[in-house]
Amino acid sequence: MSRKFISSIMAAAIAATSFSMSAAPARAGNEDLAKFLVGATALIIIGSALAGNESSEPAKVTHPVQPKPKIKHKPRRKALTAACVRRHNTYEGKVKVFGQRCLQKHYAYADRLPKHCKVRLATTKGTRKGYSIPCLRNEGYYIVSSKY
Repeated sequence: MSRKFISSIMAAAIAATSFSMSAAPARAGNEDLAKFLVGATALIIIGSALAGNESSEPAKVTHPVQPKPKIKHKPRRKALTAACVRRHNTYEGKVKVFGQRCLQKHYAYADRLPKHCKVRLATTKGTRKGYSIPCLRNEGYYIVSSKY
């Protein structure tokens, strides 16, 4: 049985034994009230003593749980294919660049390449657009062989 139920039965039994039967029923009015008050006081004292025992257990300390930060998986955007490397003859010599159209065709993140690496070359066959290989290497990009 539950601890609270047994303690309330015990308190009621102690309160009931504190009442005594009076011999004269005529005087029962004031004496019954006094006995009832004494019994009620005894019940309150016993109840608060039992409640004090339950609160003496050590309180459990809980720490707020902080959610783990979500890991953002970045796409692997740093590898550029060697198939897009173009060699152009300029008036200053031969230059290697990544062709802009080739990267847009074969590289999903071509629109996110650094803008300051974009170059325009004046070649013997006209103006060509592309991305400077040394600039992209400085930004962390690397060339992957086109043959697997």
